[in-house]
Amino acid sequence: MNADAVIGVPVRASVLARALARHDGYRVLERMAPMDRNRCGGTSGFAFSGCAIDVETTGLHPERHKIIELAMQRFWADDLGRIIATGKPQSWFEDPGEPIDEGVTRLTGITDADVAGKRIFDPVATSLIRDADFVVAHNAAFDRKFLEQRLPDIVGKPWVCTLNDVDWRGLGFEGRVLSHLLSQMGWFFEAHRAQSDVTALLHLLDHPLDQGGTVLRSAVRRASQATWAIEAVGAPFSAKDLLRGRGYRWDPEAKLWSREVTDDVLDAELEWIGLEIYGGLAAPRVREVTWSSRYGA
Repeated sequence: MNADAVIGVPVRASVLARALARHDGYRVLERMAPMDRNRCGGTSGFAFSGCAIDVETTGLHPERHKIIELAMQRFWADDLGRIIATGKPQSWFEDPGEPIDEGVTRLTGITDADVAGKRIFDPVATSLIRDADFVVAHNAAFDRKFLEQRLPDIVGKPWVCTLNDVDWRGLGFEGRVLSHLLSQMGWFFEAHRAQSDVTALLHLLDHPLDQGGTVLRSAVRRASQATWAIEAVGAPFSAKDLLRGRGYRWDPEAKLWSREVTDDVLDAELEWIGLEIYGGLAAPRVREVTWSSRYGA
């Protein structure tokens, strides 16, 4: 039977998909639909609420690049991290006041004509974030800096990052890219557009885990835990391989190696870096990091 004959079979696509999914030689992905969940009684009685966000920008550097698209959606979850209700999706284009680079247009599909004269509606965007318990993004270190620069009234809000606040490898997933994670869950979507990325993020958060709860609950538990940033100020250049091997990361803006650790390993890490990097003659800078400051400028 050829492909045309298969396509012409008078059977619902969902039935064909289920049949193929049972076959070892096929893997079926479902197009992700917007999340629209409502609950009788409104949004009272929930354990917590969040605001999922995504931005598209003219470049990678918030000090010189601009947001050209912002999307966000409120959600409410129970104590297991299951999303029970969602708010209305909101999205805006914004004119950056300069031509959009061709590479950005190729990646996002957003053109100068799309954003011409457009602007984010600050009161609604700010209110959605301020009324939530936290903001969540996939790679919050990128989105947070851009959004706080654009909407300064939200500075200091707790943030959750599904890229870094989830132990994906420990949960049995390969990689951390949003589209790849969702494909392992059986979904596909149009990446690199803010609204579709927010929809994808909500489905990612709502995914149940074999260990119990959801991705959302796992991420919130980890993000809300205070950690300690150990910053190897004045570390010699020759120590870079030792630091990298120990899990430290180079911060090109601060021009130093740093690593976040939890309370239970702080003393041991300070002892190691004091001896191995500073030779007992100096000490690193240590500062507490909470989800209100993590990923910020």
